[in-house]
Amino acid sequence: MSYLRFEKALMTNLEESLPRELLRTNRSGAYSCSTIVDCNTRKYHGLLVVPVPDLDDENHVLLSSLDATVIQHGAEFNLGLHKYQGNNFSPKGHKYIREFDCDKVPTTLYRVGGVVLKKEVVFQHYEDRILIRYTLVDAHSATTLRFRPFLAFRSVRQFTHENTVASRDYSEVENGIRTCMYAGYPDLYMQFSKDNKFVFQPDWYRGVEYPKEQERGYASNEDLYVPG
Repeated sequence: MSYLRFEKALMTNLEESLPRELLRTNRSGAYSCSTIVDCNTRKYHGLLVVPVPDLDDENHVLLSSLDATVIQHGAEFNLGLHKYQGNNFSPKGHKYIREFDCDKVPTTLYRVGGVVLKKEVVFQHYEDRILIRYTLVDAHSATTLRFRPFLAFRSVRQFTHENTVASRDYSEVENGIRTCMYAGYPDLYMQFSKDNKFVFQPDWYRGVEYPKEQERGYASNEDLYVPG
């Protein structure tokens, strides 16, 4: 029996799942950290957090999170989870989780109707890079996956808010894009192993809230930029 395996009953109960956090680090001091349901509850949580020596001695959240959406027969099921002001959680993707296991490689199993999707996450030791593998275990008809990256590009000690200074520029690279919101930061590359289509649809998601900062009596909300 693995003590690092959690089933549906715990994963779908946010009182049980949100306090459980997972941290992965590498040799450069970069890390990836969030809760086991991928809902950031602290300002230093993020999918890719890296040191930027050219700016300061702090770590910086580049990629805050990555929402996956399962699309089948025109119906969309967003697997992401964020907390917004007023104790509102959206889009409540945790309700599709059937199992989480991090005994070896952190693995989340989702069931959406007739779709069974497995997500495995590896944080590389020698590069500031996170690898995420999605496996369509089962599907009764054609299935599309859509991904929405939430970008922060800020120190772990600060928050970001909608502004006109952030760059919306991006360039296409092999099977993906690269972008950088502010001068002095490294480029963020987001690439797939297969051909894909990037749709430029820039938007700010406002009022994302971090409950652990609230508990400590600190400022607790920010806006995150989604390029497309």
